[in-house]
Amino acid sequence: MGDGVIDFNELKNKVRDKDIEKFENYIFSLYDSLSRGEISMAELSKNIMKYMEDNNISQEKFLKIQQEMLKRYGLDSEYMETQLKTLGLDATNFDLDKNYEAIRKTQSFKEKYKNSIEDKIHSQYKIVNEVNNIVIDLQEENVVISSEGKVDLNDVEINEFLCSYKKLMEDKTLKVKLYQNVTEYSY
Repeated sequence: MGDGVIDFNELKNKVRDKDIEKFENYIFSLYDSLSRGEISMAELSKNIMKYMEDNNISQEKFLKIQQEMLKRYGLDSEYMETQLKTLGLDATNFDLDKNYEAIRKTQSFKEKYKNSIEDKIHSQYKIVNEVNNIVIDLQEENVVISSEGKVDLNDVEINEFLCSYKKLMEDKTLKVKLYQNVTEYSY
């Protein structure tokens, strides 16, 4: 016998191809029923919870199965986490009931303001040096530079960054907005 310790939780949460295929078939049948109006979103969630219970699938294993399914379809799980956050979901601490309530609230909010709200994904870069302490938000060719103080546009680091980003955007004209002396407060 070896001195190795068997971690039964690790074995229990290990995802196998048959787990993914079985869940994939099940979820597709649920989405088919949903698309035909045979079940509601709430029933879909309850059916998934029942599937997890019937198949003794932990939250951790369930998340791993989902990530593996995404990989099969060429989707990046980090990108999906970002998308889930725009819906008000926390993919790292998955609680179906809590997330369902978050989806419901988010959808209600978006429905109320549907003509004025647009979900966007952006990147953020920070420059903290002896000249500036700024945040640069990037969303396609839109650039927002903000600072709690004054922004010195002669800063070499800002210009190098903007030149690199412009090349990345295939030399499209960048629309730069500058916000200086920004005040932040809790509401």
